[in-house]
Amino acid sequence: MPCGGAMGHHDSSCPTPIFHNLRRLPRPTAPRILHEMRSLEGKVFASHEVFHFDEKVLKQRNMEVIVGLSDRAGCSTVVAYAVVVKWNHRLLLHKICVSPAARGHGIGSLLVQKVIEDSKCWSCRAIELWVDEANHIARGLYSKYGFVVQDTVNDYYSPGRNGLKMVQMLQS
Repeated sequence: MPCGGAMGHHDSSCPTPIFHNLRRLPRPTAPRILHEMRSLEGKVFASHEVFHFDEKVLKQRNMEVIVGLSDRAGCSTVVAYAVVVKWNHRLLLHKICVSPAARGHGIGSLLVQKVIEDSKCWSCRAIELWVDEANHIARGLYSKYGFVVQDTVNDYYSPGRNGLKMVQMLQS
């Protein structure tokens, strides 16, 4: 598949998401998709962890947003997204989210695969992320794709919520 191209998966129990780089979607669709992402963000994350999606994310050259769209009743709906920041041949997986209604169908795995694929196209040598030490589902997902714990920071998210820095080194 070409770098940055759409990627999809078929699971008969869940609508098929197609992953796109938000910046490459038709410009008129961006406001609706950003609105859906803000809504999903508010439902999934604590208020102090909410990322404020607006038109500025489309202008930040070192930031990419990969969005998973599922076709429901003829309308594309956001079911997952990842926010990544590129710098110095590294990629920070800043945020990953799968809609609660779409969880358990392999969409998180597909999204992580898409991030890894795109990072190679962007000439990244490593992918870094932070995950809550208590989030065993996310940790398992990242470990499955070759991420290893590099560091632990106590109270990273809030008092008593430690953060793990996980890294995957990529083949050059």
